[in-house]
Amino acid sequence: MTATRLLTAAPFDGRGVMRYLAGHAVPGVEAGDGEHYRRDIRTPGGPARLDVRLDGSDAVLATLDGGAIPEELVPRVRMLFDLDADSAAIDAHLASDPALEAAVAARPGIRLPGSLDLHEQVLRTMIGQQISIAAARTVLGRLALQLDGTGMFPTALQFAERGLEVLRGPATRVAAIHGVAIALASGELAIDNLISPAQLTERLVALPGIGAWTAGYVAMRGLGAQDILLSTDLVLLKGAAVLGLPGTSRGIVERAAVWSPYRSYANLHLWRATQAPE
Repeated sequence: MTATRLLTAAPFDGRGVMRYLAGHAVPGVEAGDGEHYRRDIRTPGGPARLDVRLDGSDAVLATLDGGAIPEELVPRVRMLFDLDADSAAIDAHLASDPALEAAVAARPGIRLPGSLDLHEQVLRTMIGQQISIAAARTVLGRLALQLDGTGMFPTALQFAERGLEVLRGPATRVAAIHGVAIALASGELAIDNLISPAQLTERLVALPGIGAWTAGYVAMRGLGAQDILLSTDLVLLKGAAVLGLPGTSRGIVERAAVWSPYRSYANLHLWRATQAPE
């Protein structure tokens, strides 16, 4: 097997990002564990299987259909695992706050899980908001099977054409998801990996059914935005309380000012503070 070895700078919490991706994996589309992640993706040559494994403490090995990945896919995989993050600087900055010092020491090199497709991330986030991660995975797996059925995550066009047949929930929420799918498929919602987080947020929140949390999460995962604080996230606020930080949205916004420009990584530490020790 010829694999592409992608290096990163230590520290690198590779298992942490692998576990995050595995915990959010859509059944039938993705799978993974603490060492490995795989999914089927669309390429110019047709469907292909992307497989990524940890390779020591400073690299991942990536293959596409068992061979080296093409150059055009390298930036997407690097972004998926946040391989270009300056973890030493991020850790030092966050650990300078006594409230986060122990969390950073326990999980050095925490990385921001990315996304291979910005349009997909928008739809996944909208469908999964306001329900548990487990429920979101179940719903997304069902939709993938109904709309595509080939092991691929459905395109915005597939959601636009048949979304009203398969989406479930309150009518306003279904209409919002379907409307965004139409906007993405038609190009009315023009977003790509070259726009800024501020531009992305502006365009997303202008649409019905998308608020600040959704736009912020998409910016984090879809663009790798490093300075997003999801101040209304209930799990984040629970983690903040565990660490002795303010457990209210207003309180955490004020307290988090010192974490800038790396508030996205602070989100990860607060989320993981609610989990059992690893």
